[in-house]
Amino acid sequence: MQEGSLSLTPSFRIFYLRLLGFCFLYFSSVAGTQAECPVQLSQQRVVVRYNGSVAVNCNTSITHKGMGWEASEGAVPMTRDKMITWRVSHLTEWDIEPFCFINHEEQCQVQLLVTIYKTPDSVSISIVDHSGPMIEGQQYKLQCDVHDVAPVQNLTVKWYKGQTLLDKTTFTEDSKTPLNETATLLIRPDRADDGAQYSCAAELELGAEGPQPPPNKTSESLSFTVYFKPIIDENKLPSIVPVFRGYPEVLVCEAEGNPKPTISWILGTNVIVYNETLTISESTPEHVYCIADNSAGRTTRQVNVSIQDISISTVSHTGPMIAGEWYELQCFIQNVVFKIVDVRWYKLNQINVTETIKTPANLTYKVRIRPDRADDGAQFWCEAKLEAKGPQRYSTMSSDHLSITVHSKPIIDENKLPSIVPVFRGNPEVLVCEAEGNPKPTISWILGTNVIVYNESLTISESTPEHVYCVANNSVGRTTRQVNVSIQDISISTVSHTGPMIAGEWYELQCFIQNVVFKIVDVRWYKLNQINVTETIKTPANLTYKVRIRPDRADDGAQFWCEAKLEAKGPQRYSTMSSDHLSITVNSKPIIDENKLPSIVPVFRGYPEVLVCEAEGNPKPTISWILGTNVIVYNETLTISESTPEHVYCVANNSAGRTTRQVNVSIQDISISTVSHTGPMIAGEWYELQCFIQNVVFKIVDVRWYKLNQINVTETIKTPANLTYKVRIRPDRADDGAQFWCEAKLEAKGPQRYSTMSSDHLSITVHFKPIIDENKLPSIVPVFRGNPEVLVCEAEGNPKPTISWILGTNVIVYNESLTISESTPEHVYCVANNSAGRTTRQVNVSIQVKPIINENKLPSIVPVFRGYPEVLVCEAEGNPKPTISWILGTNVIVYNETLTISESTPEHVYCVANNSAGRTTRQVNVVLKEDYLPLIAGLIAVTVVFISVIFIFIYSIYYKTAKMGRYSLKDAKPSAQNENIAQNGKHSPIPMKKLSQSDILA
Repeated sequence: MQEGSLSLTPSFRIFYLRLLGFCFLYFSSVAGTQAECPVQLSQQRVVVRYNGSVAVNCNTSITHKGMGWEASEGAVPMTRDKMITWRVSHLTEWDIEPFCFINHEEQCQVQLLVTIYKTPDSVSISIVDHSGPMIEGQQYKLQCDVHDVAPVQNLTVKWYKGQTLLDKTTFTEDSKTPLNETATLLIRPDRADDGAQYSCAAELELGAEGPQPPPNKTSESLSFTVYFKPIIDENKLPSIVPVFRGYPEVLVCEAEGNPKPTISWILGTNVIVYNETLTISESTPEHVYCIADNSAGRTTRQVNVSIQDISISTVSHTGPMIAGEWYELQCFIQNVVFKIVDVRWYKLNQINVTETIKTPANLTYKVRIRPDRADDGAQFWCEAKLEAKGPQRYSTMSSDHLSITVHSKPIIDENKLPSIVPVFRGNPEVLVCEAEGNPKPTISWILGTNVIVYNESLTISESTPEHVYCVANNSVGRTTRQVNVSIQDISISTVSHTGPMIAGEWYELQCFIQNVVFKIVDVRWYKLNQINVTETIKTPANLTYKVRIRPDRADDGAQFWCEAKLEAKGPQRYSTMSSDHLSITVNSKPIIDENKLPSIVPVFRGYPEVLVCEAEGNPKPTISWILGTNVIVYNETLTISESTPEHVYCVANNSAGRTTRQVNVSIQDISISTVSHTGPMIAGEWYELQCFIQNVVFKIVDVRWYKLNQINVTETIKTPANLTYKVRIRPDRADDGAQFWCEAKLEAKGPQRYSTMSSDHLSITVHFKPIIDENKLPSIVPVFRGNPEVLVCEAEGNPKPTISWILGTNVIVYNESLTISESTPEHVYCVANNSAGRTTRQVNVSIQVKPIINENKLPSIVPVFRGYPEVLVCEAEGNPKPTISWILGTNVIVYNETLTISESTPEHVYCVANNSAGRTTRQVNVVLKEDYLPLIAGLIAVTVVFISVIFIFIYSIYYKTAKMGRYSLKDAKPSAQNENIAQNGKHSPIPMKKLSQSDILA
């Protein structure tokens, strides 16, 4: 070793320098003076990303003996330059503390504050201990997990809803290395939070020297559903709604809620309308209620319907009025909230009545009118003048117009219808009858006792009666005008008879010669071309001549007429005037064709016969069949079968008479029926069936009973007869729809000696008491809280049972299915009921509640100090009572409510609460803690000893220097080996400074 120099190991040299710095500070504080170090750093503090580059300059303006950078990475050897740079391209030392030192009058140093940061690997947000929709107003916890971030003390977790900052979370841990951190936020969501985007951001706030803006990493957005009770929009649904008569109002009930509310209206005790809108009118009840309902709650809003109306009507009268009669009109004013000044009546635009009323009220005012025919269609109305507040002081409320119909008796226009009208034979005249009246009159003409023509016009000729009558008729009355027809003619007619004649009876014909001015030579009668009667009359006159006839059925359609031979002047001395031909109709009584309708008709069961009844007569006869007291069939044919009565009658009828023919129906049949019973049978009871064999002409060999294809009864009968045979049966439920029949074996002549006659099948209906399907409806049904169950009650029975559920004293539900939940009574009863009986099955409802572990008594993280066991208590609420077990590892399960843990317990244990409703697991993290009190005491003792050694060491140096003289470092040269650079064996130079005696003494 060179004299005057100190030789130290590199590691000790660093320690020594730090110790000197400590001592320097110590003695400076003792001395109370400290000179400022004459170096400046380009940055007092740097913030570097992990594995990032850094460069900081250290410079001085004075002459010095050497300056350098001391650092565990990127150290700079001592130099006499006035600026040196500490530079690291990949900084990975988390706790690096570089400082720049200088040797001037004394050695001093300035430390560079270095902050190394690392942004998180991941940031995630989640909800703690909850899944599914949230309920408005309840509290929930959000958790933000930040993984591998440094330094934690500069970390700020920011909570956002959308773009809005909600809160910040900072951390107090003093750690330079990366850590995982968790932040939580308590929220109480409201309806505005439904679908809101929550997120958390991890931000490193590294100060002004750090990157700007600060490094930030944001989680994915967390969106959740918030259920909230409906709120009805009161702006769109006022509490009082006025309704004017004839103007319906539409109420709109809109409600905000989640889930989407269902809207219904209650209009009375049993009237519910499921719709968002409701049309109200004057017939709507006074109070209606809008119900908004969802799983989060129910909201009701009452709406009062105020009917405001003024109406006009007749009093004690409906329909048209009669001209000239008195009637009353009334004006009804209802629920008007303003003062009524006066009420006026109007007809068209004329004021009829005015009455002043100073007090508002429900008012009925009446007026008498006597309309005439001119008032038909006139309009009446009433108006109420109202005194209201505001710039327009008065307003008027008018009723609808009441249009009246006035009916009046017809008036026939006499100008268009003269009282006498002449008619010449062969030249018809048209009469027109017009009448005014309301309602529009119907016009008819009366031409005789039974002849009425419904038309406004009537064509008259020589055949028209002497007097015809125009009749104008409506609901008010009837007006008649007589018209005399003056016929100038020769005519033929019947005497005191109209219409068809009856064959074999006597009638009279007359020839009427009217108003002929020439002499009548003779009058002759004709039937076809045969002259029947001739009479010579020498004096012209109005002549009526009569002849008697007795027509038979061959005369139907025969024609009669008469002729008058006239003696006239001129070259042709004689002329003939002939009447029209009188064609007579001869009616004859019907004759039934007996060849086509025999008196006896045999009918075999299953083979209907068709009877045909034909009859000749005039007019054409109507054919009918009488089958019993009250059964008549109108047709020429009749289909008969075994159900037809024994005697039927064909009736041929026309206006000339009636002919009846009896037909005997011989029924040959075998039938099956029940005895003294109709309708369904009851399972398990006895009944009788009978087989009836009727009118069989062959010998009966035997009779057999069948149910499906099984022979039940056989009896041999050797003598043909009408036979009734009975058998007893006792059906069960399997016989519902079963078919029974009987057969008779007949002995007949011919190659096929035997034949069989079978009855129809008798299908029976069997009613039986309901049987409830117990496989589909167990006697005990577990119900999990919050998870309703649907019970299905199916029952077999005939008739089909009606299903109902009895839930309590007064609660009955009529349905095959029943939804049960935790609010359902403990016992419910399914009742299946039909006409055959009633069956009841009791169902016990067992409420199952999934276990809920008491988190207050079992925290998620439990610290354990070595040597101090802890007892964990796991309590859980549920139905049935949960069983508690602990999972300590892959194969270790402890069944107990308590668990003693110690330092040997696994890091994660699980409390499992289990019952039939489900399973709940809670993880407990066991954190092992050390008792640091002995360690702290030991460290304090070691520190005291260490400081004592330092002072002794310093004192020894001082003492040696004082005894041995001073070292002179003037013109000292660095060692050729290291040039003041200490080698640590790894080519990492450690700068050292040389100390002079003055340095040490100072």
